[in-house]
Amino acid sequence: MAEWVNEVVVVGRVAGEPSEVELPSGDAMVKWRVVVPRDKPATAVTVDTIDVVAFKAGVRKKALWLIEGDIVRVEGALRRRFWKTPSGVASRTEVEASLLTRA
Repeated sequence: MAEWVNEVVVVGRVAGEPSEVELPSGDAMVKWRVVVPRDKPATAVTVDTIDVVAFKAGVRKKALWLIEGDIVRVEGALRRRFWKTPSGVASRTEVEASLLTRA
């Protein structure tokens, strides 16, 4: 039987300022983006921009201290989050951070 794994490690540069968001459920999250250069771009795109969110209090607190340009290491898992909009259901795939460190 295969071992099921959903683990992500991203090391890159913080793009923009992290922001804290209160969800309709009342839960708080901090969201930000990490930009990672591609070694050998196969297309005109030379970076990957990755959305990251944090729900754990300790990780949220660390994330709020990040500034644009910081180099960070994010460990976590891929998550697909759904929510309702006036035009229907929307979704986004993000890295849910369980560990955050400045690199």
